[in-house]
Amino acid sequence: MFIFFHQLPLPQMFVAVLLVSLTVCWLIIGAVRTVVRLAGFGPTEMLPIRDSIIGACTTIFALIVAFSAAGIWNDGLNARNTVQREADALQNASVLAAGLPAEVRTAIRADIRAYVTSVMTIDWPEMAKGGTLEDPVFGQSENILVTMIEFLSRQPTSLDQQPIFSALLNQILTARNARIARLAASNSGITWAQWIAMFIISTSALTAIAICNTHSLRMQVTATHLYVLVASAAYFVILAHDRPFIGSISIKPLAFQGLIAD
Repeated sequence: MFIFFHQLPLPQMFVAVLLVSLTVCWLIIGAVRTVVRLAGFGPTEMLPIRDSIIGACTTIFALIVAFSAAGIWNDGLNARNTVQREADALQNASVLAAGLPAEVRTAIRADIRAYVTSVMTIDWPEMAKGGTLEDPVFGQSENILVTMIEFLSRQPTSLDQQPIFSALLNQILTARNARIARLAASNSGITWAQWIAMFIISTSALTAIAICNTHSLRMQVTATHLYVLVASAAYFVILAHDRPFIGSISIKPLAFQGLIAD
């Protein structure tokens, strides 16, 4: 969702969010002043709208922002742990392969390097574009892991009895599970229901501010623009952290880089 905003550099992202918010703000100001005039109220007449409505709306908006921010913070933390777990499993597999016959060791380490290269050159750019778990482009890295598992399953029974063999297979299976978790995490973030709720609540609060200050255009513009600045900052923070693998502060494949040289 909002992939275009997620991919913007942080300064441009904030400016874009602020411009959208200001556009909504002036539409609300124009609509409120038009409705007030059509309702027969004077331009300097205070409307019978209680300020408590503003407090209620802003409190609810703050709560849903906090709820959403906590969710995306946990999503980002889980995504980083998943990436590290995948890289650690591959590194462990590469180390464990040293105890196997030369032919098996060479094949396993070559497949690990091919997998890491595929992850860095194919998976990561596609995740940065918002690719889904079902996207066929992610199949290449999956096929490499499946090939490794099939290769190990065809080894002689005498090799199967070695403890190091079972440990190696478990690490490859761990990397495969972590890979699925990584791709799933790349599509985590704020849902449409949360975005819609935040928009409705924030625009309701902005409308209440515009109505309560309609008796003074200067105060109306000042109050609404202050609220827009605060709300834009909240939306900006959420957008910047919403998708763990998209944007300027996204997770980078640093954990995999050292594995290519192994």
